[in-house]
Amino acid sequence: MNTTTPSTVRISREARIAASVAAWHKFRERQQHVPARLPFVTISRQYGCEAFGLAVQLADLLNKRCQPAVPWASYDREVLDRVSAELNLNREIVACMDGRRRSEMIEFFDTLLNRKVDEVVLFRKIAEVICSLATNGHTILVGRGSYLLTRSLNTGLHVRLIAPRPWRIQRIASWKNISLKDAEKDVEHCEIQRDTFLKTFFLQQPPNPFDLILENSAFNVHQMAEIIFTALAARFSSVLVED
Repeated sequence: MNTTTPSTVRISREARIAASVAAWHKFRERQQHVPARLPFVTISRQYGCEAFGLAVQLADLLNKRCQPAVPWASYDREVLDRVSAELNLNREIVACMDGRRRSEMIEFFDTLLNRKVDEVVLFRKIAEVICSLATNGHTILVGRGSYLLTRSLNTGLHVRLIAPRPWRIQRIASWKNISLKDAEKDVEHCEIQRDTFLKTFFLQQPPNPFDLILENSAFNVHQMAEIIFTALAARFSSVLVED
């Protein structure tokens, strides 16, 4: 029997974030005025690709192989939305940023986000959490335009998952136990939703925003995690392992 309740999920989430915040502070204290910046990863996907499973697998791989002082943690869209909505968690994460970086974030958002949209005030809270998590480092961020919100930072690796539409339709049909026809409608609906989201909240998008594009139909989550690990090691070898 599943004994997990909303309250235990909330407590677990708060405990995990509190542990991350404590680890970030401890790491910075050890640096002795050296402004070390921990890397982060964003994962964007075509609907039907395995971004959530990949994020969990990648965090597990990085923690086991690197044994970092600040553990890697993954945040999917649902977690990001809930953390942003819970005021105490929101404040705790954003407060980890120093004043200069917070000012830079605000200035960047003014050029990136569409302030004419009514919902932008709520989305900006989510954006602040995403940017703060990325700035603090050792986070894997899935969805919510994370690759756009964090592109002013130079410590990120931005990954895009793609796959042929028939493959994605087949995956959705299998995951949701629905017909191929219903899965095709689901894929089409979610693709429209994603395009609408990007056009609604973002004023512009760079032409080539991703560092690494992976074909999900050719690689499983374990293989993609290894590929991303190799890319992280190549770009951030000096700070990837922190005992």
